[in-house]
Amino acid sequence: MIILFNCQNLYIMVTLEQIILTGMKFQEKIKALRKAADMSQQELADRLHIHVTHLSKMENGHLMPSIDIVQRLMKVFAVSADQLLNEDEKSVVDIQNHELNEQLALINQLDDDEKNALVKIINSMLTKKRMKDLLDGKIKLAV
Repeated sequence: MIILFNCQNLYIMVTLEQIILTGMKFQEKIKALRKAADMSQQELADRLHIHVTHLSKMENGHLMPSIDIVQRLMKVFAVSADQLLNEDEKSVVDIQNHELNEQLALINQLDDDEKNALVKIINSMLTKKRMKDLLDGKIKLAV
């Protein structure tokens, strides 16, 4: 799934990955969600405000989380308690790039001159990428 954000006529695309959680145990779901979100154990532990060994024990099935931690997991991954806890719950979860979402929120706080400068930088980088792809034969010129 792809979402487009419009910022000062600059369209920013965020790709979402889908993950199917059906038939997984709780610890498998945490690990699958973390990996799909491209997060290390340390990054997720930091977001949950727990020690990384605590998270590791949860992912290995040696420790069940408190209700508070389940609520934090729900918030971090935008999933319901049923999706996390019920092994029979048929669910597909969209995983977003949280770092990119945070950056997009910060972009909206920039003044117009800063946004325009950012648009110029991004357009320059995209043009450079297209030219490189063209020279490498990855794309063809439309005639």
